[in-house]
Amino acid sequence: MHEIDRLVAGIAPDPGPGTTPIARELLEEIVSVPVPERRRRWQALPRPRRWAAVPVLAALTALLSVGVAQAPASAALDIEVVDDHYVITVKDLMAEPEVYQRELRARGLDITLDLAPTSPSMTGRIIVINDMERLMSGKAVPVEGPITTIDAPGACERFAGCPIGVKVPVDFDKKAEITLGRRALPGERYRMPPGIALPGEPLHCVEFVNESVTEVSALLRERGVTPSYTAYGKLPGFAPPGDWFVHDGVMSADGQALLLVAAEPATRRKPESRC
Repeated sequence: MHEIDRLVAGIAPDPGPGTTPIARELLEEIVSVPVPERRRRWQALPRPRRWAAVPVLAALTALLSVGVAQAPASAALDIEVVDDHYVITVKDLMAEPEVYQRELRARGLDITLDLAPTSPSMTGRIIVINDMERLMSGKAVPVEGPITTIDAPGACERFAGCPIGVKVPVDFDKKAEITLGRRALPGERYRMPPGIALPGEPLHCVEFVNESVTEVSALLRERGVTPSYTAYGKLPGFAPPGDWFVHDGVMSADGQALLLVAAEPATRRKPESRC
């Protein structure tokens, strides 16, 4: 069982249909903090076959604009027909979810688009579920599907890639969900939380796994991050002994981290970072 799954589940709101028992174990850790009403749920999916963290749907510029009709100026999405696909980008990152759904359904697409607050390093990252009905029936959903992302031209320095849009076949007839990471507003909790060792996060390239709570907490505070803690069987807000071991961690909001700790060391020593 992967420790980062438990931490991500601890920050996510009620995951709704299709989640796993792992994703429900730590839901109460952070979600007790009120969140804005406009935000919808994002789906935590079974690993490894049933979810794909496919990067970025967030450019605000139009794509492939030659010879195709543009969306109305007031639209929250830019939806163009190019050959036999809809090419979709987000124009208004703060629109109500119902606005996105209305514009997608006007094209006959049963697609739910959800924008989830996240850190700068994850802004624009996207999770695509190509077939919700199949997933909800308990069947595996392939990572690759008919909904694909469009990469920005040129070199990309981001570890998750640099797509700028999504392509959907015009005859797409399944129920799908797309979750896009947007920059969190001041005070918002992350619903697409990055690991603390990922590029752009405070402990990138720092081997913190199995270091003590005291040591890792000090490293975070030096970087302007306030840690909180969770452990199996413990209520939210508990304070672990300083000599407990840190197993993993995620950023839960700007300047805030959630550490998974235990009295015994983890069997996995290296954090998931790309140094």
